[in-house]
Amino acid sequence: MKQTKSGKSDVILRTLSPYDSKVQRYLSLSKQIEQLMNNAEDENDACISIELVAEFCVLQEELYQEALKKHKEEAN
Repeated sequence: MKQTKSGKSDVILRTLSPYDSKVQRYLSLSKQIEQLMNNAEDENDACISIELVAEFCVLQEELYQEALKKHKEEAN
């Protein structure tokens, strides 16, 4: 998903288990947003609800903080 891939996504996916329910939800939201964007008429089409984007962003930040903590613990 080009539009939402970021350094945070990379850290999350490299550090946390893909079988974790929160990671599964994150991946599901990412896929859902990508599909909605692909189905949009043009870049100005309001195809994604703000609630969906907000849930994705909040979950991404939570998972990112978990990943940073886990990485820090493993480094010690």
